[in-house]
Amino acid sequence: MKMKPDLGQIGDLTTSDVVVRVRTNEGHDYRLYCHSHLLSDNSDYFRKRLSNDWPTCQILDARYCVDVQCTYSQFNSYVNVIRLIYKPQPCHWYGVRGTLGILLAAVHLGLHKIALCCTDYLESAPWDETDEEEILRYVPPLGTKYERILSRLRPVNLPPVTEIFLSAFRFATSAPNKLKIEAKKSYQEQIEYLLTEDDDSPLISVTNNDVLKCEVKNCVIELMKYFGNLVMAGVSFETDQECSVVVSDILWVCQILTKLDMMRVIVPIWVDLSSKMEKLVDTFVGEEFEMRLKVIEITNKVLESINFGNVILPPEKRFDLVKIWIPILQRTKGWMEDEKKTENFDGEIFQTLELGLVSVILTLPSEWQAEILSKWFASENVQYPDLLEVFEVWCYRAKSAKRRFSLI
Repeated sequence: MKMKPDLGQIGDLTTSDVVVRVRTNEGHDYRLYCHSHLLSDNSDYFRKRLSNDWPTCQILDARYCVDVQCTYSQFNSYVNVIRLIYKPQPCHWYGVRGTLGILLAAVHLGLHKIALCCTDYLESAPWDETDEEEILRYVPPLGTKYERILSRLRPVNLPPVTEIFLSAFRFATSAPNKLKIEAKKSYQEQIEYLLTEDDDSPLISVTNNDVLKCEVKNCVIELMKYFGNLVMAGVSFETDQECSVVVSDILWVCQILTKLDMMRVIVPIWVDLSSKMEKLVDTFVGEEFEMRLKVIEITNKVLESINFGNVILPPEKRFDLVKIWIPILQRTKGWMEDEKKTENFDGEIFQTLELGLVSVILTLPSEWQAEILSKWFASENVQYPDLLEVFEVWCYRAKSAKRRFSLI
């Protein structure tokens, strides 16, 4: 029976015929006693330097010497990759960044089998954020042969992005249940991130994307129908938590629709529901008061959309909106002051609402402005909202109307 020849062990002084000297500019020097046939069979780098055609020859410890120059940060990777020629080990022993270092050394030394094993591992292993940054820094210069490592980081084509976005949006706007509440918050955060313009441009745009517009619109309409049914049913002990979740979802939807320039979907529905919400909102006191503030924030978003010209409403709808919400806002602010709820609350939203109400009122016909002012003067809280600007403009317009129109 023919015996398998002994390939040798790294560091064996009796059989080794080559010294591989791993060196750095900082003076680190590590010697590995190796065998020329193993190095030549596995490495392009060593095959060239151990051939008769290589112009120089170094002798160290009565053996051929081949220097491998590297940086201090690469030092351990080069030592490890030479050891792996003799004794292959699983890449996961070194982790992602350790394997990346070995890959870079293997590519430099032309150790193709080791480089392939490292590539397979890096392509399939989980990465953390630091791993990703390191891989993005070092793998692209290696060339197309190693591009598959980067497959999870490649830009995604529009159809898959749209489908993922819509699937997440459907879930984020679906009817609430106990299992969904926490998951929905996470989905909503990620959707908002996709639409945020930071160091990277938003991943989703509704420009020339009618499929996305239509599906988003349908989801919002279904959410508003669900909320409308809760409003019509009235809030009870069983439904108040459900109502709170839906109100939070609607407030989030307003933020998303603002980014997508689609507030026109929700504004008319909110205006129509306002008359039915008047009594309901007044029940949100005590622990439910936070829900009341969210409802008011949604109304603020609606007023902003109207005043910015993003949504065009007929004058009757605008009149109904301010007529209904002025008393609600007066009672809310008064209740907050009586209960001393303003300590931990940013009152800026009431200032923004006041400006929004003034702007909308000034767009209404003069007679309707007069009706709103009459009710405001008769209310218990004329300090909020402050409609003095409306009164001043109305007085000027009313007094100068005949003269101005006669000139026309």
